[in-house]
Amino acid sequence: MALFLSRVLTLSGRRDNARFFSSLPQFPYLLMGGKKFGESPEGKIRKHRLFDPTTEETVYSKEKTIPKKLNGQPLVGASQGWIASLENKDLTVHITDVYKPWLSSSKVISLPSVGFKPSTHATRVSFSSSDPVQDDFSVAAKFDEYRLSVCRPCWDSKWTHIETAYSLLPASDLMYSKRDKVFYFTSFKGNYMASLDLSNNFEPEYQHLRLRNLPKIPEVGWEMLDKCFMTHHLVESPSGELFFIKWYTQCIHKEDKDGDLEFIHSNTKRFMIFRQDGMSKDFCYTEDIGDLCIFLSKSEAFCLSASMYPRLKPNSIYYIGPRLGSYDLASGTDRPFTFDRLGDPSLVRTPFWLHPTDPIA
Repeated sequence: MALFLSRVLTLSGRRDNARFFSSLPQFPYLLMGGKKFGESPEGKIRKHRLFDPTTEETVYSKEKTIPKKLNGQPLVGASQGWIASLENKDLTVHITDVYKPWLSSSKVISLPSVGFKPSTHATRVSFSSSDPVQDDFSVAAKFDEYRLSVCRPCWDSKWTHIETAYSLLPASDLMYSKRDKVFYFTSFKGNYMASLDLSNNFEPEYQHLRLRNLPKIPEVGWEMLDKCFMTHHLVESPSGELFFIKWYTQCIHKEDKDGDLEFIHSNTKRFMIFRQDGMSKDFCYTEDIGDLCIFLSKSEAFCLSASMYPRLKPNSIYYIGPRLGSYDLASGTDRPFTFDRLGDPSLVRTPFWLHPTDPIA
């Protein structure tokens, strides 16, 4: 524990003569990037640019200091409102809550070196706690196609790399279940779901993903979906319900009059969501998740009660991938947000929804 505490860096909020703004309310913001406003002995001073799904507008955080140790580091994932970055030289992983716009002070936790250069373009991380400074927490990460990497920072001086029986590509999500106290992830094509209990052993347990009550779609509809790119996601509701999500996106290209490719973009064709049955553990198709809304991005998926966050739409999925938008599960209506000043979503280098895990959630 003493070794772990030595890895924690605490940064206080800026309260000097520079422009100071009150913290934003605690909402599920999308991190879009930021602007540099200067430098201090501790690091660069920036404002973070965020998308507020409740107003569908861009907002800016107050000025925050990004510590020097994070300069130039690629962001490799997010979980519980914390964002992980990777040091390019020694491959040390840092996690920080500096991007949470509702906090006045921030922390950076340094984890051991991964030991190898991540080989996937879609890294994923998951934390077992939203307060890793106070709690004895665990981290699971996907840095390689056939290996799951885990670390218990209070106890481990290095990462443990676990060979998986199935490919973790394409974007196989990781999630931590507060209900079951295990990490979950899916295999390639979503045929299997695996659980990893670090308190018991370091061997994943696999089970076949049984889907029931599939939607009634015409054969031509299934043929269209078969041509789409599909990702799989697992998410747990605040009450402990487990959902499995299929996200279908379609690539669209346009040619000019000479037959040359003019542009390529993708759009969301459909989401399918399945709720786990508490008895059989099968996943049953549903178009009604009640007051809940789900957030999908490059961060760990999360689920909120819409009634706790005014103007969030219940029974919806908020997403960023090729585009940024929301999807109404009852009607099957996809509504991309107007980007205006946000730019092309494919150019967003930090496509992470920030989970509002502090008091209100």
